[in-house]
Amino acid sequence: MTPFNIYKNIVIPNGLYHWTRHQLTYGTAQDRRWVLRFFERFGTYYNGHLNEARIRASYRLSERLSFDFSQQWDRFRLPVTGGDSSVAFGSFQTNYAFSRFLTLSTVLQMNTSNTQAASANIRLRWNYRPDSDLFVIYTVGQQFASLVAANPTQFTQNRFAIKWTYSFAR
Repeated sequence: MTPFNIYKNIVIPNGLYHWTRHQLTYGTAQDRRWVLRFFERFGTYYNGHLNEARIRASYRLSERLSFDFSQQWDRFRLPVTGGDSSVAFGSFQTNYAFSRFLTLSTVLQMNTSNTQAASANIRLRWNYRPDSDLFVIYTVGQQFASLVAANPTQFTQNRFAIKWTYSFAR
């Protein structure tokens, strides 16, 4: 087995690891205009510690339009060289429902694990029959590459995709 390169130059040696994780969550009622959710997970992680904190806020302006903001922070304290680090990840999402069957979503994302790690995603979803969808997706921004030190230079991506699903069951 090879050691686990978890992030940049941080390498976890081979071995047997036992984790103890604890979690606290809190959220407001889902049927409100404003919805807040809080999440905290903490405990051991590869003979060190990992704390994860997440907050998500949603605002429903109308039955058709909603906004979501989320922020996550991961703090690593590992007993290896360079093992103390943190990563932040954030996103902002807008959703618009033209009808029950046609929706448009946009997502802007950023993280601190890679330089200039930002991207935008626009997705149109048409549910043309039960369990059958057509997705049209456009993505632009920095490619979220692996977090290992041997990463090649990041590239800006412009990606257009169409996905079609069809359920034969009625």
